[in-house]
Amino acid sequence: MVTARPWRKHGELVDLPSAVVGAGIRAGLTPVDRCVALLAAVRDGQLVAHPSFFQLQQVRKARITGTPMHLITHEDVLVFVKG
Repeated sequence: MVTARPWRKHGELVDLPSAVVGAGIRAGLTPVDRCVALLAAVRDGQLVAHPSFFQLQQVRKARITGTPMHLITHEDVLVFVKG
């Protein structure tokens, strides 16, 4: 099992989870599942997102310039088996 988080570089999405899946396949592993792990806490019965400082900063800068952008608040959980 591996966790990987997508991020933005110069405003462009870097899909690290897909790159990790590709690396696993090249290493002889078989991907069997890909799940989402929310980066959040439960406060008073509500989910409260816990994005990274860097992600939050990127989205704020983009929105100030008028570029719509969603905040990434998850990691991908990648499950592999041998062969």
